[in-house]
Amino acid sequence: MLNKKVLRKQQILQAALEVFGNSGFQTAGISDIARKAKIAEGTLYFYFKNKEDLFFSIPAQRIAEFCEGLELHLQGMNEAPGKLRKIIWFYLYFFKTNPVYARILMLEMSVSKRFSKAITFDRVKAFTDLVLGIIKEGQEEGFIRKDRDACLVRDILLAVLEYRVARWLLNEESCDLLENYSEICDFIFDGIKSKLT
Repeated sequence: MLNKKVLRKQQILQAALEVFGNSGFQTAGISDIARKAKIAEGTLYFYFKNKEDLFFSIPAQRIAEFCEGLELHLQGMNEAPGKLRKIIWFYLYFFKTNPVYARILMLEMSVSKRFSKAITFDRVKAFTDLVLGIIKEGQEEGFIRKDRDACLVRDILLAVLEYRVARWLLNEESCDLLENYSEICDFIFDGIKSKLT
């Protein structure tokens, strides 16, 4: 059972997610977040130093949820192509089902220099390292070309996914984010696949 302090912190983070998601970082006020969380404004400062500290604390829980969900989906999978397909699917699925968080992360947070210095950035790095490891596995298995730089392959794969989510958000989520999932996989694999496979 979670103690009162942990529950209160989660309550504040959820309120911040909604307020930042609707108003944006610049427009959102601490008083708006406190009102949404149904706490006194001063109480908020007991948990977070300032608005920026609160803003960059939001990803911690969501990134943990993302990593746990992905880990669960990858269980029992042994070959790199299947793992990469699952990562692509889960990435799109996760943001499709968490659009407010996607808006904050993709349109505001990830373009900020301060994000790379935030404590939660280590969790993002753990995910990108996982993708890199699977790409290297694919090279060892002979599925992915060995003459392709693994870091570059990872960066291109993630850039395609980030762009896809960002365009979806900018178009006000007017289409199904998973609609072209197979096509995206095929497009990426066509560029990295070994001629032997």
